[in-house]
Amino acid sequence: MTKRKASTSARSSALKNVGHDSSTLRSTRSGTSGANSYTSSDQIITEMHKEANACYEQCLEKDEDSILSLARPLDHGRLVLAQEIIKEAAQFMESYLDTAPSSSAQSADEMGDTGEPCPDSPMQQSSILTDLGSSTQRAGNIVDNRTLLKEKLDRAREWILWQSISNEKAMYGHIGAFIEYVALIVRGKLISLADSSSDNGLGRRLVLPSTKFDYNSSDTDDTMRIGMGLARAKADDPIDDNCKRFSYYEVFAVLEAKRKGDGDGFKNAFKRLYMNARQMYQQQHNLRFAWGVTVSGRLVRVCHFGHDRAISSCHMDISTPEGRRSFIELLVNWSFCEESQRGRDPTMEYLYDLRCWQIACPSEKGCMGEGADVKYYYFSTVKCQAERVFGRHTRCFLATDIIPTAVISTTNPLVPTVVIKDSWALSKRNASDDACDEVRFLKKIKEGLSAQAAAKDVIFPKIEAGGRVSFQRNGKWVEDNTDTIYGLGKLAEDNADTVHGSGNLPENNADTANEVGEAHSDDDPLFRAHRRIVMSPIGEPLCSTKSVAEFVTVVCDAMRCHSAFVDDCNILHRDISDNNILVVRSEGVARGMLIDFDYAIDLEQKERDNLHKVTGTLPYMSINNLSESDVERTNLDDWESMLCLICWFATLGTISGKRREYEELAKFPIAAWRHDSTNGMITAKESAFYSHESFMSTIVNNFKLEGGKPDKNELLKRLAISIHKCLFRNRRLSPDCHGTFEKQKHVELERCELSIDELEAYELDSLLDESLPRVNPFKERAEKWKEISKQLLAFTNVFWEKAMELQKEANKANGNMAIGNIYQ
Repeated sequence: MTKRKASTSARSSALKNVGHDSSTLRSTRSGTSGANSYTSSDQIITEMHKEANACYEQCLEKDEDSILSLARPLDHGRLVLAQEIIKEAAQFMESYLDTAPSSSAQSADEMGDTGEPCPDSPMQQSSILTDLGSSTQRAGNIVDNRTLLKEKLDRAREWILWQSISNEKAMYGHIGAFIEYVALIVRGKLISLADSSSDNGLGRRLVLPSTKFDYNSSDTDDTMRIGMGLARAKADDPIDDNCKRFSYYEVFAVLEAKRKGDGDGFKNAFKRLYMNARQMYQQQHNLRFAWGVTVSGRLVRVCHFGHDRAISSCHMDISTPEGRRSFIELLVNWSFCEESQRGRDPTMEYLYDLRCWQIACPSEKGCMGEGADVKYYYFSTVKCQAERVFGRHTRCFLATDIIPTAVISTTNPLVPTVVIKDSWALSKRNASDDACDEVRFLKKIKEGLSAQAAAKDVIFPKIEAGGRVSFQRNGKWVEDNTDTIYGLGKLAEDNADTVHGSGNLPENNADTANEVGEAHSDDDPLFRAHRRIVMSPIGEPLCSTKSVAEFVTVVCDAMRCHSAFVDDCNILHRDISDNNILVVRSEGVARGMLIDFDYAIDLEQKERDNLHKVTGTLPYMSINNLSESDVERTNLDDWESMLCLICWFATLGTISGKRREYEELAKFPIAAWRHDSTNGMITAKESAFYSHESFMSTIVNNFKLEGGKPDKNELLKRLAISIHKCLFRNRRLSPDCHGTFEKQKHVELERCELSIDELEAYELDSLLDESLPRVNPFKERAEKWKEISKQLLAFTNVFWEKAMELQKEANKANGNMAIGNIYQ
């Protein structure tokens, strides 16, 4: 297993190059106007192609046939039935192909005048024709099922023998016929068992292909097209429907076909699948992992997209009986496996009669399962979608625990009282050993701040329930985690050996690796637990601020809250970003709340080595963090991240709906913080923060004038300058520790121990000799983080009070009313 460990370690490091937890496209498509939204549509498509190519080149685990076992039915009764259907469907197809080697028409020896197989035909020995029944509906007309079966076999045969395949689009019809052939046989068997005691609770589900090919899905404005969608259907649904165009919301797998064989054909089909998988995660709020199928010529591969892994099987050569049987086996197993094996979350259900979702959440004790209290919530609004292929797949739902009594609509909206965060964070297998458990942090914050929140006047996320998600699989409660997903066959062993990379940041465009922060040591397995947290109050995104005063209040509030977490709860956040700061409107003014503790650390824990880990969101990461310095990360790294966020939004524009366009923003030096390589980001920030003069000329002078008046920005400018001065020109630091660059320590002649003769021989150049000690400005800053943090908090409170005053004056002038307590 050593060889596997090495390869998976390299793959995990490469994940950062392929949009691992990237928030770039999420923010753009969800309509926000934060730092991550300023990417042009052309750049989005370019980055998607780059990510897909990087995934294929660096992350894809090829020729892993164990992936096929993930679809194998767990229920014994279903497994036996599936194996029976697989055997019969494969034998029937081979008999058909053997009797018609050169013509799509059945031979006269096999077919009688009525189109029925002759009594002594090998096909007649199969129970398939009996199970099919007599007829089915097609576009309102009754069609003989045997005729339909023959039509599907005829079309599939042209793909198998590679006849009349003129282009890629034509391939889909023949591939679809193969899939529909299997669906017909599955349906016949299910219908024959419908009134039988041997049904064994079998769900009547088919796997059907879309009959529209290479089409745009109705639920996305993306330019990406679906080659062929695969979706579930009831046994009595029409199979031969010429108008099926499945949306991303409906499919459990996408099939992409290329005429070329293995090599470029598979590569190009896989890249399309990768981009399709992004859309599936975005549109399906209950998707745990995504399936896909590539067809390159006559070679079929099944692909699996998990949280940190992309895996493909060996090819199934449809020109051979073995390959055809393997493809049939996959399709039949997909028909009979459980919903969780198709990638769906069994703890979430869409209630069609009410037009809302029902979601099961862990009890207040943090558990689900036998004997545990499971609480159900209902939602129709999704605040955050999981539209990345790799990573935490964080989703946020605005929910209520009150069961709706009528259909949810615009005239009868669901009124949410809590926000539910659903994510797959890196964890320890034993929950009690998980020192970075967000649920634990939130409970600690609730205990530490509840009594002081009013006195300190801070708003913090209040946990109501939360823990790891469990569900019933094959009649037993299992915890939902990556071991559960890969818990069958060889993949369970491979996943146990999977480790994260060394934490090296990518040297490519930052858009493809925006959120880092999940680096575990090479000795720790890459394990994710499905976690669900119920919290209040409900907030709005940072981009919803309506004035400079609101923006200043919100960001100051976030850091006041951050300081309370450190001082009263010993929790360091480590991921200050626009996605993690919410606007909470209370008492007629906008307030700020800091959320998301996935990357936080308990400062009381002995594992101090975690303070050296690279964490955060790239455009806002501190220089010390970006450069992977061996200097311990402190509270000041989060303050520097806040400075970066303030500068970004001040340049972008702080007022919702009045922000700069992408083309204009790209002209400023600050654009490098987002679109350059990691080294380029470091250089850009070092140059900008080096001195007061460089900070003013490079950053502050490019702040957007709100309302076209300089005085509107004065508060924001002074806040940014104050934080910069406190971090990089602080009088508490020695002059050698000012700025951002390592310096040669100057020899102070009056304190020098050299003799007079030696001093006379001393030349100026010797003061820059590499043998003299160098000074890392971030090291001394880290040593004095407590003193500097108190200073930062003190003047932040001053700016917060001024901004609050301006908000209240504006509200008074506009006649706005207070809106009550945020926790009500």
